[in-house]
Amino acid sequence: MKLTKKEQIEQKAKELFWKHGFKKVTIDEICKKANVSRKTFYTFFENKTALVIYLMRKLTDEAFEESRQIMESDCSFAEKLEKSLQVKLQRNKEMSIEFVADFYNPDATEILACFQEIMKKSMAMLVDFLQKAQQKGEMNPELNLNYVLWLLQKQVEFCSSPDLMHMFPDVDTLTKQLTQTLIYGIMPLNKTTEPR
Repeated sequence: MKLTKKEQIEQKAKELFWKHGFKKVTIDEICKKANVSRKTFYTFFENKTALVIYLMRKLTDEAFEESRQIMESDCSFAEKLEKSLQVKLQRNKEMSIEFVADFYNPDATEILACFQEIMKKSMAMLVDFLQKAQQKGEMNPELNLNYVLWLLQKQVEFCSSPDLMHMFPDVDTLTKQLTQTLIYGIMPLNKTTEPR
């Protein structure tokens, strides 16, 4: 299926942003890669900031929908956490350090506002998921949710460590080990606690 001009811009901008970050990439570079004119670019996007925000929102909506499906599935609590972590790691793997740095330290206030909105929505979804797990007895009701959120964030940060990545043959094995450690600690798994 042939891409529209707008889709070409989106696709090539995403490739460039993911590889180099969005601060260094110019509109001219995007137009050249997408094989469109600057005039065509400005037909769809007011400027590069508008394109970055558009892509952030589009990709975030896709990620939230994927997370919603995982959280509403019939899987166990452990499997939901594991799948959610896998999705996050897979998405992060596609991005360069430059993109992540730009994403967390944007120079445009509009991008920062969009980033903060995304983080707020993401946190609300995660808190809701954990609260429901506590109510259903899938998670220790005595645990402080802020502590659990902190632990989950640290899990994601650990995954960017080359030392940790070299311990496992693939991302699936890593996420399974991280999830098992978070949920079951270092105690041996038995048939009643082991995730499917």
